[in-house]
Amino acid sequence: MNEILQAALNFHDAGISVVPVASDGTKKPIGSWAKYQVERASREQIIDWFSGDCIGLGIVTGTVSGSLEMTEFEGRAVASGLLDEARELAQNSGLGNLWEILVNGYVELTPSGGLHFLYRIADESVPGNTKIARRPGENDGVEVLVETRGEGGMVIVAPSHSTTHQSGQPWVMLKGSPATIPMLSWEERCAIHDIFKALDSMPVKEAIAERLNPKDATGDKPGDQFNAKASWREILEPLGWKIVYTARGVTYWCRPGKTMGISATTGKNDGDNLYVFTTSTTFEAERPYSKFAAFAHLHHNGDFSAAARDLRMQGYGAIPTASNLSSLPSLTQSHPMEALLSIVPSTPTDQSSWKPVDLNIYFDGTYKIPETSILTRNDGQSLLYPGKVHSFYGESESGKSWLAQIAVAEQLRAFKKVIYIDFESDAADLVTRLQALKVTQPEILQNFTYIRPDTKRDHEDPYWQALLEPNCAALVIIDGVTEALTMWGGETKDNDAITLWMRLFPRAIAEASGACVVQIDHVTKNSETRGRFAIGGQAKLATIDGAAFLIEPLEALAPGRIGTLTMRVTKDRPGFIRKISGMYRKSDRTQESAVITIDSTKSKMETIISPPLLEDQVVALALANLDNDIVKFIDSNPGTTKGKAVKGVEHKSATVLTRIDELIEEGVIENRGNAKSYILYMTVEGKAKYNLSSAMILHLGSGQK
Repeated sequence: MNEILQAALNFHDAGISVVPVASDGTKKPIGSWAKYQVERASREQIIDWFSGDCIGLGIVTGTVSGSLEMTEFEGRAVASGLLDEARELAQNSGLGNLWEILVNGYVELTPSGGLHFLYRIADESVPGNTKIARRPGENDGVEVLVETRGEGGMVIVAPSHSTTHQSGQPWVMLKGSPATIPMLSWEERCAIHDIFKALDSMPVKEAIAERLNPKDATGDKPGDQFNAKASWREILEPLGWKIVYTARGVTYWCRPGKTMGISATTGKNDGDNLYVFTTSTTFEAERPYSKFAAFAHLHHNGDFSAAARDLRMQGYGAIPTASNLSSLPSLTQSHPMEALLSIVPSTPTDQSSWKPVDLNIYFDGTYKIPETSILTRNDGQSLLYPGKVHSFYGESESGKSWLAQIAVAEQLRAFKKVIYIDFESDAADLVTRLQALKVTQPEILQNFTYIRPDTKRDHEDPYWQALLEPNCAALVIIDGVTEALTMWGGETKDNDAITLWMRLFPRAIAEASGACVVQIDHVTKNSETRGRFAIGGQAKLATIDGAAFLIEPLEALAPGRIGTLTMRVTKDRPGFIRKISGMYRKSDRTQESAVITIDSTKSKMETIISPPLLEDQVVALALANLDNDIVKFIDSNPGTTKGKAVKGVEHKSATVLTRIDELIEEGVIENRGNAKSYILYMTVEGKAKYNLSSAMILHLGSGQK
């Protein structure tokens, strides 16, 4: 028996799904392997695969292999001494025994000099593939140092060799075997991953700490002085945080309630900031906090104004003068537009929006035409533009929020970050919906940010500034336009207020962060007078620079049912979505862009985003709808006349009369009367064709009859 076959059988006997890998250096499985992500190949199949000259062996990670996960130390990480640093961190943080279990369970050397560690997770689902630690690379690139293969992933293992890797080098077993792969608890697995996260050296911008305008950065504010004078010991130790140890200028901390492991660092990357790895504290994981931001979070629930007042009472910051106070906005403003204008930040002269635009980018290849990449139909076409503002609007319970949450689930499952700014619902409802849409707990906790504001934004609020960070999220949802606009002091019918609100809120986020922004809005109840706009002023549509969609239910969405809704594009500024949409509806100048089916008959929903019907499909569907109505009426009223059939079928009389004659010619129905006095019955063949005992009647969406 060759060594590849023996290794494959050893993995199989250990409960692990195996697949053959190509020998061309691509590191891809041979043929389709989707089946083996959910079920293991038989022993006979494995013998057939590997009895010949197959030289590459892959294993599938995740549930199918008994909750198997692989963590890889890239060759560059090993060469940089990071493995030694990880071992040192583990030993100094009380995780020495756990480290020994990991490195003596199953370890192999990769062709590039990296290491694979295999282990199983005992009490939680395996997350998807995750990049744990990175560093800046050449030419503004990013180098991955440590990453995982999780649910649905695949990894090549020893003794794969020769041209399986483009270098020609083999994968070599160093420690253990498939039978000795260790089982870790979720807590143990996360403790090891926190060690690895501490190796990350990517520069992290200040996403949580207070932001000051350049013109105000005088160092006289309480927060500035607190950042300069306070120590992390003074901030964290009274609350139960403990220093694990300090090395190379970085201090490693263990959170309250925990006796071993690493929970956070200070003094690394972008200055002396706190960077928390774990989700088991009140701090947001993987976001840096300045000392002032941490103080505000710990003692004032994130209220920076209250924190600044507290610190001023303690002696931090300059004493306010009359000239300082005179520049503050009046507290007696009452007009909505004045309320909105009071929060517009000033623009430095060298950043004037009146500066002429450089048009060279439209000729030298720099400018990129907007392309859709979010909310993807099953034909591969997407419906939302990154960096643009979109609108979903429809009647109450039309499914518009569900559609936005389907887009959220799509991005979270792709390991993209999403921010949800909610003015109408609550976190519990949203988390429940995302779980129903098959989003896992790790995907939610790692990449989903939920915000429930009750005041308009302050442009110096660090949490607002975090929304303006480039690449802070792939998708931002604003749920509740009317409530948000009112909170800003505007009115839904005031076009000037709407335009300004759009510039200050949705457009500001989209332009600064590059995220796709979707706002959810309502329409008026009167379908005859609503036009193409959401409720309120026409500026709601005019100011959209992405696409706007009218959401209409075709079949009701409810627990235990299969519902459908349609997306009809009402505006498409870049123009791509119109090209891939269906027939034009003159009544409201819309086109159907997608039909969404939501199956909620099970605990985990199934969703399908289908392309619109083409014109010939619509005609065929309309004809099928007419035929079903005619045969159902005649079957229910045997011996009926043509005149009664016309009255009983809700279609144009001339169309019904013509179609009855055609159905007689086709042998579906028969006339037992004469040419002047029809007596209509279903034929045996017609009843069989339409299965009338359980006929499913097709329905067209609004406006397509």
